[in-house]
Amino acid sequence: MKRIALVLLILLFVAGSAFARPSSVAIGAQLGFAASGAVVDIGLGSLYLNAGVNYPLGITYIATTLDEEDVFVDIVTLTADVSQAFALSENFDIKVGIGTTAFTNFGPVILGLAGPVVKGEYWVPNKNFGLTLTLNIPVMGFGVIEDNEDFNGGVVFNPLFPLFGLVTSTIGVLYSF
Repeated sequence: MKRIALVLLILLFVAGSAFARPSSVAIGAQLGFAASGAVVDIGLGSLYLNAGVNYPLGITYIATTLDEEDVFVDIVTLTADVSQAFALSENFDIKVGIGTTAFTNFGPVILGLAGPVVKGEYWVPNKNFGLTLTLNIPVMGFGVIEDNEDFNGGVVFNPLFPLFGLVTSTIGVLYSF
């Protein structure tokens, strides 16, 4: 049974790579509660590497509703994923992979979430741009804090982490060239 499942999985990856959009580089922007900013999507055959530098606009919005004086936090959100593309039509791809969302102040603190990623991309016919939806399903938390006697870093698993996907998922626009 395991061999049959493995053969089907291999055939699925081969068939998906035969119909996925051509290898290319795409740049764009994404909007989300925890990650709003610039992204780059690099195609390596049917595998795609995606990286982004973002700002957590949702946290800023909450601070504005609380009438805080300093509403802009000094946190940067870094996103990254590696995914396999599967073409569902001529203009629509589904990408499945693994990704992470990390929060840092470029100082002694890095906290993040990691897990599976499901992405949908619709490329407008005869145009160089497309719309994208990224659904994160975090299953693991990680962190590193320097100069802290109580916590130096580690990895945590929790069955409630997938709920954080509600705030780490994004929508966006990509421009391919």
